[in-house]
Amino acid sequence: MNISVNTRIFAVLGQPVGQSLSPILHNRLFKEYQIDGVYFPIEVSSKNLDDLIKGFRLLNFGGFNITKPHKLQIMDSLDAIDPLAQKIGAVNTVVYKGGKMIGYNTDGFGFIKSIEDKLKTSPKEDLTILILGCGGAVKSVAMALAQWGVKKIVIANRTLEKAQDLCSQINENFGDVAFAAKNDPASLREICNQANLIVNGTSLGMADTIDQTPLDKSLIRPGILVYDMIYSPAKTRLLKEAQEQGAMIENGLDMLLYQGLLAFELWTGIFPDPKLGKNILLEGLKS
Repeated sequence: MNISVNTRIFAVLGQPVGQSLSPILHNRLFKEYQIDGVYFPIEVSSKNLDDLIKGFRLLNFGGFNITKPHKLQIMDSLDAIDPLAQKIGAVNTVVYKGGKMIGYNTDGFGFIKSIEDKLKTSPKEDLTILILGCGGAVKSVAMALAQWGVKKIVIANRTLEKAQDLCSQINENFGDVAFAAKNDPASLREICNQANLIVNGTSLGMADTIDQTPLDKSLIRPGILVYDMIYSPAKTRLLKEAQEQGAMIENGLDMLLYQGLLAFELWTGIFPDPKLGKNILLEGLKS
């Protein structure tokens, strides 16, 4: 890598960021597409975030990604925000161009890019999608699905009030498309029978809860698509049980991939080959 005064600088900001695969992905893509850029992981606290962004304005910065816990706070440091990111209330990608920092959220459309081929047999207007959980990633995905044209999105959460609040935010922007449900077998049985897609947006199934699942396997019918936003481990208990029930399964690696590719396109105007990007991420997971 030949770094010069003309090299554009990119980064991922968060706390922590040591586990991020973004530097591996973007630095390889810069090399493959012969772009004079370099991408760093930068760990920064909330109290120092605004000062860091002010420093970026003095450098040859092209943009950056934002991860936990700064996706909301970063909005105060930007010059403009994309309308969807404004509705979501969170930014994960920033483009710095012409002296302006503009915030976007590629999480939701990264998710959509990862599922659209798998659901293409049904018009998106006819889909029923059940999402488990109420966190920031769920909000991004649900808002993007509503903007994409899905007319029935069910948000299920153990705390019903949180699901109702998120549905209200979605419906204020997109009409009556989101509905709240309690996350228990009795409440979900009828919804699961109607759903084309079930999405896990909770943390159940990650390393510290690897033996847990957010959904009773008896609710999963053959042929439905079950999607877990978790990508490590590659196959959670939810996905294993869904596969046993005859469902199609997908983990969150493609969502990670496509939100990264969309960010790369915002910075460079190039949408990279998804197969290349996927191979880079898989190599990163092995290392």
